[in-house]
Amino acid sequence: MKPDDWNLHIRTSESPEAEIAQAAEIADFILVFGHGVSDDVLRLAKKTKLVQLCSAGFDGINLGLAGELGIPVANNGGANAIPVAEFAITLALSTIRHLIITDADTRAGDWMRPEVDGRDSHELFGATVGIIGAGRIGSTVAGMLRGFETTTLYTDKIRSEKAESFGATRVELDELLKRSDIVTLHTPLDSSTRALISERELSLMKNTAVLINTCRGPVVDEKALYQALKDDEIWGAGLDVFEQEPVDPDNPLLKLDNVVVAPHIAGKSYESYPRRVRFAFENMKHVWDGGRPESIVNPE
Repeated sequence: MKPDDWNLHIRTSESPEAEIAQAAEIADFILVFGHGVSDDVLRLAKKTKLVQLCSAGFDGINLGLAGELGIPVANNGGANAIPVAEFAITLALSTIRHLIITDADTRAGDWMRPEVDGRDSHELFGATVGIIGAGRIGSTVAGMLRGFETTTLYTDKIRSEKAESFGATRVELDELLKRSDIVTLHTPLDSSTRALISERELSLMKNTAVLINTCRGPVVDEKALYQALKDDEIWGAGLDVFEQEPVDPDNPLLKLDNVVVAPHIAGKSYESYPRRVRFAFENMKHVWDGGRPESIVNPE
């Protein structure tokens, strides 16, 4: 996928700082697999025409500084939207059908304890699902939900014609929280979304509702979430991301039976990696040829 006449210099988190600095100083493009780029690297990247992320999230890079330095930053253009959307639905189904508990019980020889005999298991089919953030990932969730004939709501600063083409209705956040059986988060992490879901927002949700988070951990106030789950203010949660990663093994959320967890793997699939790399090199080549980059995430 790399143009034949391009030189690729690979640096990792284990590379000496001097080698990283040397690469930054000569780089026409910085291609990022992983969490982000340090301020020091940005300041050294005086030749760089584009920082191309292979992730959807961009909280690992100082967008303000990149803008000041005149360096555009692009994310992956939705290359991982399919696996994240699939995994959000997987977490929802796993939570409402007690999949983790039933798997462990069956392996241990405990056959169908009363809690999982169906009286407290639920269906996604026909439920009301609220999508917070209807960008590439959130709108893909809306499309996938059509097969479950859900009532789909979404909230976003920008109207999503794609989500609406799949039957989703745009509402305000509070209305979404009050009406939804399942709330799934698909927002970037920035100052406006940090602790977006906290005590007040959780109190608006039904006590039968489930919260799914596959975006970024700090979008949810974990202490408030734990208390809401413990006090049965909401029914359950499916979490792929945490405020601290790797998650602390003593995190109280891990002790709750009504929580399904995963180690930030929603976007990782065999099929998504070629899409990410293909988009990245096509975007960089487009810039090299004099065009404007696609999927820019920092303000002009």
